Amino acid sequence: IPYGEITGIIGASGSGKTTILNLMIGFVKPNNGTIRFQSRDIFKDMHNVSTIFGFGAQECSFYTSLTAEENLHYFGSLYGMKKKEIKERTDELLKLVGLEEARKTLGGGLSTGMQRRLDIACALIHKPKVLILDEPTEDLDPTLRRDILNLIRKINLNETTVIITSHLLHETEQLCDEIAILHEGHILKCGTPEHLKDSYSKSEEIHLVTK
Repeated sequence: IPYGEITGIIGASGSGKTTILNLMIGFVKPNNGTIRFQSRDIFKDMHNVSTIFGFGAQECSFYTSLTAEENLHYFGSLYGMKKKEIKERTDELLKLVGLEEARKTLGGGLSTGMQRRLDIACALIHKPKVLILDEPTEDLDPTLRRDILNLIRKINLNETTVIITSHLLHETEQLCDEIAILHEGHILKCGTPEHLKDSYSKSEEIHLVTK
């Protein structure tokens, strides 16, 4: 997976997208083979890996009875961050994800789109080098999808490597530098969106964009 870029893993439901992410973060151990980050086997270096990776699951992982601000403080404490560092990082992240005005709102009282943004902020609290997101736009309407994709682009501008899963080709085509096509646990093809289109389509394409 290229460092500092956005990589998308696409495939139908049941193709293994969530499983491959759970393997990457060390939540599930592989039956065979290895998973390496910068030449290191992650299972021999889990302490460092946990500080390098940030993970956002399909289901929101924050606490609904805590405010947006309290959630970030709590997750920061889990990573052993100092109070001053947590406060500074919380202010920075709330601004990044557009939740400054909702910092005192309970997680359960946020809209669906705001909850998704809070979940991403919690995954970023410890300044990970790699952000892994499992279908971050799932169940969102087109406007909220666009907002989340724009947020992911902003995160990537800070040289954070981003890995996302999706079953929407057009979404990953707009966002990702590299795309891997996953089918029944196997990568069928991997490359840039342009490379994949050239591989599978030799005819002209017509794109209709509506308001």
